[in-house]
Amino acid sequence: MFGFPLARIAGEGARRAGEGARSARLWLGLALALLAAPHARAQENTAARLDALEQRVAHLEALAAKEQSQATELITLARWSAAFAQGDLSKSYKIAYTLQSHCDKPIKLIDGHVDFLDPDGKRIYSIPLIREAAIDADGKARFAGTYFLNPAQPDQIKLRDLPPDQVATQLHVRRIVFRDNSVLPLE
Repeated sequence: MFGFPLARIAGEGARRAGEGARSARLWLGLALALLAAPHARAQENTAARLDALEQRVAHLEALAAKEQSQATELITLARWSAAFAQGDLSKSYKIAYTLQSHCDKPIKLIDGHVDFLDPDGKRIYSIPLIREAAIDADGKARFAGTYFLNPAQPDQIKLRDLPPDQVATQLHVRRIVFRDNSVLPLE
C-alpha cells in the first residue's frame, strides 16, 4: 500500500528531473547561441570592413597614380642645362630649365621639384622649382638659379661629370596655382 504512492511520486520526480535536465540543456544551448552570434557577426563585420578598406586603399592609389600622370601631362620639362661653379668656400651648379605648360589657363605658382638621375636611375641631385612660375596657357618659360652642393653628399658631383644625355630627369609637381587663383593639387 505504501509502495504504490511512493513509486508514483518517485516516477513523477524522475520525469520532472528529466524535463529539468532537458530544460537546462535547452537554456544552455540558447545561451551559447546568443553568445556565439555576436562573435560570428563581429567576424563577418570585420572581414567586410577589411575588404572595404582594401578597396578604398586601391582606389586612392589609383587616384594618386592618375594625378601624378596628369601632372606630367600638364607641365613638362622641355630642356635643362647645368654648369658647375666652384667658389672659394663652396661648390654650386647654375641650372637653367624650361617648363612647357599644357594647361588651358595661365600658371601663377608651381610647387614641385626636379630630380636628376644617373644612368642607373639613382637620384644624384634635386632642385626645387622656382615657385613664381608665370607661364602662359600652353606656353613655355625659362628659369635659372644657383644651387649649392652639400659636401656631405659626394654623389651630387656626378651631375658635373656625366654628359647631359646620360642624365635622366623627373619632374614632380605637387600643386599648381593658376592666375585666377584656382588651385590644382596633384600629390
